[in-house]
Amino acid sequence: MELINAAKAPSPTDFLPVRTAMATFFPALIGSTCFQIVLGKYLKALRAVAFVGTTIIAAVGFWLVLDRNLSTALSLSIGTLASLVSLWFWWIANADNPDFFDEPLDQAALGGSTDRPLGGDLGGFDA
Repeated sequence: MELINAAKAPSPTDFLPVRTAMATFFPALIGSTCFQIVLGKYLKALRAVAFVGTTIIAAVGFWLVLDRNLSTALSLSIGTLASLVSLWFWWIANADNPDFFDEPLDQAALGGSTDRPLGGDLGGFDA
């Protein structure tokens, strides 16, 4: 959204909102992803890498927000690289997630005829 606002600006614009938006995107993505890895059933080594990755990316995010003397091109480049690393972490964390599979799950309800009798009975219930 900030890129659209910067592109539609009538005069040369300050990219500070774009930098702030980018510096808040990738820490949020990697933070939630690594939290998922730490709490999930993953290898201990992957949990350790997730913790270290979260720490490094959070430091980069703070650096991009706090250091106003960075050039715009450098900060956007670093933000793009950190976003790609965060997306890679998300990809690793959700590689085996059945919610993202293309095939239906075996236990998923597939429907059927609506004219068939329903299973079960109402024995033991008084109305």
